Amino acid sequence: MGPAGIVLLLTAGGLWGSSEERRFERLAAQDIASRLQGEGKKVSVNVRPNGIAAAWGEISLATITASHFSLEGLPLYTDPTRSRSGILSLLQLRLSNFTIRGLKVAQLEADIPYNRYDFGLARGSKQIRLSHSGVGTGWVRLDEAAIADWITKKFREIKRASVSISKDRITVSGFGEFLIATTDFKVEARVEHRDKTKLWLVEAKVLFGTEEADPFTTQTLLRILNPVVDLDRDLGLLDAVEITKIELHQGHLIARGKTKIPQEPAENKKE
Repeated sequence: MGPAGIVLLLTAGGLWGSSEERRFERLAAQDIASRLQGEGKKVSVNVRPNGIAAAWGEISLATITASHFSLEGLPLYTDPTRSRSGILSLLQLRLSNFTIRGLKVAQLEADIPYNRYDFGLARGSKQIRLSHSGVGTGWVRLDEAAIADWITKKFREIKRASVSISKDRITVSGFGEFLIATTDFKVEARVEHRDKTKLWLVEAKVLFGTEEADPFTTQTLLRILNPVVDLDRDLGLLDAVEITKIELHQGHLIARGKTKIPQEPAENKKE
């Protein structure tokens, strides 16, 4: 099937009957599932052809729903060398309870319009690959326990951590072995987004043991912790997500922003 783009099996012919749609959805879900890890993974695909225009490769909506899986990078890419003859008006992603490079994600949703795929390849080889992605909107939700687990995995200085999130602040408590001290610590901070893909702790109050840290020590610890998450470097999302807003709610963090399916890196492609 090849690694580039969304690789789906497509039934031949023009208009789709309900049985052809169901077969397409089943094979598409199997293909996507083959690129995900996890014994309990669940994947489904729902496709809505655009009436008579489906004969010329126009799909109104494709929704990919998946849960209970893990992965080390994006399962979907675009291949701009392919034809743009096919139209996918709206791609929806509905993902939940999954792990990407060690970060547990409670929920991710994205609506991406104005996509194109190679319709000639679809007719000739029974495959469909995205050749262009529009820019849509989406959001991702991270829960307290997942963030705490991530912090201990990412930062070797931190041996134990717990996280508490309220409507405007995040508190990270734990035990760390730092150059400046080996001690219990507590950080109360606001979260902001920087450089489109990074989550930073700012306006922080830091305690080492029961004593409030001085400004130098506070900045030293923040340099260790920031950025808490970098979507590109840490998670390999390339330019799939551009964060535009951070929301802190009781018990979880939501990052909202622009979304798209990025171009596959050259190093991923097989010779």
